[in-house]
Amino acid sequence: MAIANTSDPLLEAALHSFISGIGERASLEELARLRIRAPLQLRRVSRPVRGCSLEIRTPSGSPLGWLPREDEGALEALGIDPDTATVRVAAIVPAFQRPRVRIEILLPALVGEVAPAA
Repeated sequence: MAIANTSDPLLEAALHSFISGIGERASLEELARLRIRAPLQLRRVSRPVRGCSLEIRTPSGSPLGWLPREDEGALEALGIDPDTATVRVAAIVPAFQRPRVRIEILLPALVGEVAPAA
């Protein structure tokens, strides 16, 4: 997961990731409705699937896929609560059968002020 931190006030600091498992979870109708900057939700599930425990959903609750487990660890390390995280579509890349969807998870203001590791 890449961290974008910028001094440009129009750009927000964010973690960049993607939706894993779109081919298994997302309906073609829901994928067709996705737009750049569309809001999404993270929801922790009780039984992880292939090690992924954070499901990515539309605001109406339709499942799209999973946050990769490596990125779950980054959220935890930064102290970001998945239930209240601001998540949105960053890019939609056409691909065979299903698009690839990049997402961004906006960082709270305090997280952007963390000093870099030594």
